[in-house]
Amino acid sequence: MNTSSQIHSTPSLIGRVRGGSVWGLLSHSFALIREDKLFSAIYIAGTAVAIASAMVIAIVLNIMLANIYPETHRDRTLYVTTVHFKDSEAGGTYHGGCSTLAIDELFSRLECVEVATGVLTGMQTITLKDSLTSDPSLKDCIYCDPRFFQLYDFHFLEGRPFNEQEFRSHEPVCVITEALAHKLGASLGSTLQISNAFFRVVGIVEGASQLVGLSYAECYTPYFLSDAANSYEGDLNVRVLLKKGFSREDFLKEVEPLRRRYEATQTSAEGEPVHFVMAAHSHFFVRLNFFNPDEESATNKAKNLMPPAILMLIFLLLPALNLTGLVSNRMEARLPEMGIRKAFGAKRRTLLFEVIHENLVLTLCGGLVGWLLSWLFLIAVRYSDFVRVTFLRNFSTVDSVAIEFDMFFTPTLFLIVFLCCVVLNLMVALIPSWTSLRKPIVESLNQKK
Repeated sequence: MNTSSQIHSTPSLIGRVRGGSVWGLLSHSFALIREDKLFSAIYIAGTAVAIASAMVIAIVLNIMLANIYPETHRDRTLYVTTVHFKDSEAGGTYHGGCSTLAIDELFSRLECVEVATGVLTGMQTITLKDSLTSDPSLKDCIYCDPRFFQLYDFHFLEGRPFNEQEFRSHEPVCVITEALAHKLGASLGSTLQISNAFFRVVGIVEGASQLVGLSYAECYTPYFLSDAANSYEGDLNVRVLLKKGFSREDFLKEVEPLRRRYEATQTSAEGEPVHFVMAAHSHFFVRLNFFNPDEESATNKAKNLMPPAILMLIFLLLPALNLTGLVSNRMEARLPEMGIRKAFGAKRRTLLFEVIHENLVLTLCGGLVGWLLSWLFLIAVRYSDFVRVTFLRNFSTVDSVAIEFDMFFTPTLFLIVFLCCVVLNLMVALIPSWTSLRKPIVESLNQKK
């Protein structure tokens, strides 16, 4: 092959003569894609598989941890657990929940707390009153207080949440999702039979996806509990929304004197040691806790992120090994072009930057395809045991798992995709490109003679 034919067959040389602008780099990169469609297709496909594998993990983490409707305050939410026991009782009597008294007199009065709410979950049969057709299947229910709708930002399509007066007077009211209303033929003001009791619909909300887990239900009703007098012991799961600027450590520090005071009061009333132990966990440690550490810290948080991070790296590394060989062969074919560029005074680092940029364009294309593949994969497996174990409560049914757009597109996810593409591109392109560009100009020009 003579020098003239090499010049006419290399769009990269012509592109560089026209200038080194960003637009010129992009035009040159797409010219290379059109020039070798087979290489480009294989490269994009290999990148897509790698990115899709890594993105499945990233999307799962995003669904579990990011602020997603209606759990838009996950970063400020704490989940409180308590234990009550007496020394005199063999093995101790344990109670993992709290009473309404604890919520009203303990958690709600803390300076760092914006909202404290109690929650119970369960399954109930729900039908429209006097309906000729009834659905015997069980529905997810959450029993809560009015503050629940301050912690979770539900979008009310009709009506309102039940208020404090209705809650305190034990009025049989409920809030249902739009999907359940459509299924039952119910509307605002309708009467529903929930198990053996009748409830009036006061609000209809835009339903959450089952994948959010902790706030998902089809029906929300007040809980009716008879707490023991002057006792913080109960059945409620307590969830706390911290005010902005406060941390979990601030909460524990502020609640500790009150905890000790209650413990001393109960010990005095019972005439024997009574222990009231409390723990508060962030949303991160409730949803992602591989090693069950006793203390929440930046170190333990990093440890819990290591397994998915390592798995993502493996998914990126294995396809990269195959793509590296592909890029190496491609660089061998382009050695005459690079020799001519060097002869015209191009520096090695300039050529290396251009090759990496060309591969980055292909990698980003593969990344977009991989993102789409990861979305399609999760849609395909949304009714599987994988989804049930990862996201759903043990008693939840898997008959309508909604996949919302904000589960797949957030600034954080976009950054993860971009970083995955950059890391993969560097692993694939850097070594073979650097090795090829180190060859002398004469050897490069004579490569295809």
